[in-house]
Amino acid sequence: MTKHAIFLLTLAIVGCGDSKSGDTDTDAGTGTDTGTATDNPTGTGSETGTGSETGTESDTDTGAPTGTGGDQPVQVDASGCLPQCVEDVDAQTPTIETDCTVCDYDPVQHTCASIVKCESVMGAWTIPAGQEACFAVHWDSGTDTPSEIDNLSQTCLDAGSNAQIEIVRNGEAPAGTFPAAICSWSPSPATDCPDL
Repeated sequence: MTKHAIFLLTLAIVGCGDSKSGDTDTDAGTGTDTGTATDNPTGTGSETGTGSETGTESDTDTGAPTGTGGDQPVQVDASGCLPQCVEDVDAQTPTIETDCTVCDYDPVQHTCASIVKCESVMGAWTIPAGQEACFAVHWDSGTDTPSEIDNLSQTCLDAGSNAQIEIVRNGEAPAGTFPAAICSWSPSPATDCPDL
């Protein structure tokens, strides 16, 4: 056998040892990692607060005292007619005996400066010496006494009042004030003042 033939035989043997037929080693990894992470909280929260606070506070001070009895003063208007029924504190006498005090009321300071009673001098109400003002109570419907200085005005009679306050002054009333009266009020206004 020639050298050339031996060389070819050797190559054939080597090739047969390295050839493996049908042995396929396929390492193919196909992985699909699809992750969708949405860090977005989706919520439908409806928090509706309807607060309706309706408060009506009336703190209106008109300054006019309006009494309902006892020591509560009532404003005396220009007519002098008292809007409440005055008590006759001495029913044994033929005249109406009233128990009233009158003052100049200051609605800012809530004070009342007393006014003294007038004196009857020669058929007229007169301010006592040393005073700036005085008051008198009219209660006569016109037939109870011969004097006219205690007669109720027609305005008060028409209103059904049984008492009227007259104030006599030397000058003007104190600035910012108005007259007010505190009286003993009748416990039976329907009987004593049926037209009031």
